[in-house]
Amino acid sequence: MDKIKLVCFDVDGTLVEGNAWWILTKSLGCSVQDAIDTFEKAGRGEISFRTAERIFTKRYRESGNANELFIKNIFKNIHVKDEAKKIISYLREKNYKIYLISGAIDIYVGFVAKQLNVDGFYANSSLEFDEKGVLQKINYHENQGGLKIKQLRELTEKLGIGMDQVAFIGDSENDIEVFQATRHGIAVSSSVEELKKVAWKKVDSLIEIKNIL
Repeated sequence: MDKIKLVCFDVDGTLVEGNAWWILTKSLGCSVQDAIDTFEKAGRGEISFRTAERIFTKRYRESGNANELFIKNIFKNIHVKDEAKKIISYLREKNYKIYLISGAIDIYVGFVAKQLNVDGFYANSSLEFDEKGVLQKINYHENQGGLKIKQLRELTEKLGIGMDQVAFIGDSENDIEVFQATRHGIAVSSSVEELKKVAWKKVDSLIEIKNIL
């Protein structure tokens, strides 16, 4: 396809099995179910996302392992899907620009980007550490869909292309807005009906993207 110039990927569930937050939570020895419950309460508006950030930070610090080195070692060993490596290698050979735009943690997305040798990435959550490398604060953006749109617009302006020249590959509700904006959203093995409704194409695996791009 000649029209598409830029291919962007979500990360969690798309390029990597699982979710960065739950991977981190489990690796620190904290309860994943408690973390899910806290996040869902924030999503329902029962607590603010700022309160949820403080709860997560407190639990992580209480593990005794919430330091920069330990967390980097967790994410350094993240296993990227084999098919992710294959499809990105294919897209690189086709001379597409390739970026990751994810709501996940910056350290984690950075390691995934390095494994896949993409052109760049945006990560919409971050961890702050003190001078001793101990976790001090978690930053999470509530409006992930809106932020992805903003970042994608910045990127397309930088590259001198239009939004309609972007293919965005994802699987979650956070990708709905970019699917609508680009009109070239590819839903990968998604269970989100609203996302599938606005998808340009739907595939069961990343490898099937070879039949589209």
